[in-house]
Amino acid sequence: MTQDHADYWRNMKAQAISGEFKIEEDLGQAIATVVSQYITDLEQQKFEATTLEHLNGWGDLPSAVAIREKLEGKASADNSAVKRLDEHIAIARDQRDTFLAAIGKLQAVDQQTAGALGAGL
Repeated sequence: MTQDHADYWRNMKAQAISGEFKIEEDLGQAIATVVSQYITDLEQQKFEATTLEHLNGWGDLPSAVAIREKLEGKASADNSAVKRLDEHIAIARDQRDTFLAAIGKLQAVDQQTAGALGAGL
């Protein structure tokens, strides 16, 4: 299902860039602002999930070790919270970019992102 959402928003973003999808500027900016805050919240949740990768204080009983390992895996394994949050962050970025492209502001966002990457953020 997540892949379907990712494909949908990539398609919408392409339509917005090509001019097939447009939206009123104030509305598009308001939606992009809300989605940007959502991205920030997801990134915070991802950070918190990464702190659960190594748990302690569970003791040495075999059952405690098994439970600890299972919970650590839920935080950082292949199908973990961190991986799922990464997927949702990518979709949310496409959503934000879609609405910014629909109001003609995607280029400015791309330049800001490039600047942030260059500054090491």
